[in-house]
Amino acid sequence: MKLAIVVLAVPALAVILLTSTAASTRAEGDDIPGMYKAKCAMCHGAKAEKSFDASKADEALVDAVIKGVKPKMPSYDQKLTPEQAKDLVSFMKSAGK
Repeated sequence: MKLAIVVLAVPALAVILLTSTAASTRAEGDDIPGMYKAKCAMCHGAKAEKSFDASKADEALVDAVIKGVKPKMPSYDQKLTPEQAKDLVSFMKSAGK
């Protein structure tokens, strides 16, 4: 009886934990305006008006987000996917308009 409970409970618990973690990560990464406000606005301003050259190519700006810009801007390669970085760059370009 105990073995049957363990055999059923462990996979169910694993599914619940994996599903809730994936949803949480996805939700955080999809909130580009909130992430910008929390991580970027302190240096780049509320409307991306500081230390941001919107005339640069998107690829160069995405690369800067992923790799960082020394000495002040950290890299976000472990925190954002390339798609999220692209969305962030688009958000910054539109915020300055």
